[in-house]
Amino acid sequence: MARVLIVDDTTFMRDLIRTLVTDVGHEVIAEAEDGYIAVNEYAKNRPDIVLLDILMPKMDGITTLKTIMSYDPKGRVIMISAINSEKVIKLALKFGAKGFIFKPFQKGQLYNEINKALTENGNETLTGP
Repeated sequence: MARVLIVDDTTFMRDLIRTLVTDVGHEVIAEAEDGYIAVNEYAKNRPDIVLLDILMPKMDGITTLKTIMSYDPKGRVIMISAINSEKVIKLALKFGAKGFIFKPFQKGQLYNEINKALTENGNETLTGP
């Protein structure tokens, strides 16, 4: 079971992601609607996985990713965004993202990216399609 931080500025998307990750046994330990809150929640809770939107008020997802990775270079962050840009994907991966999911996404995509990020460091996974 992974401990998950969900970061998205829309309540609907946070609710959807929470349902999907808890349905397969993961625990949502915190949620945030902007990058500032996300960084604070990351420092306080040290989640196993962060599911991070890019377009958010106050602090965007790329800046949030950079901040989290500077705090914890072993952090596992998966970007979830409607931005379908090769430049943005490369930037996110350059700054340490372990994966990238485009909105709208299928639950299998989410599970696969979580599994990849968890198994990269040898953790077991509980997720399935």
